[in-house]
Amino acid sequence: ASTAVEIIDRIAVKVGSKIHVIAVPDILYLQAEGDYVMIHTADGRYLKEQTMKYFEQHLPGNKFVRVHRSCIVNVEIISRVELYEKQNYLLSLQNGQKIKASTTGYKLLKKTLSL
Repeated sequence: ASTAVEIIDRIAVKVGSKIHVIAVPDILYLQAEGDYVMIHTADGRYLKEQTMKYFEQHLPGNKFVRVHRSCIVNVEIISRVELYEKQNYLLSLQNGQKIKASTTGYKLLKKTLSL
């Protein structure tokens, strides 16, 4: 039985006593931090008590790819993909940050970007 997974367009995170709402397109990438996920946006990073698996399933799959065990990236902000060492790839983001991608992640990325 395939139940349609709800695709989220915003994520609410607690910042101190406030709730901050992140719009999904503003996410640069998500990084696993133990039982939490660090959500990186252009204006800061936010910790969310949630699993990578959850985000992998609920973020729009045509925009977000799990390029590594511990990282999901927004494909729209990738400016360059290069081979680095063997079987490892390095993604350059538009803000100059670099993220490693595994072979599996790279294949997924290629598929998503229809390369």
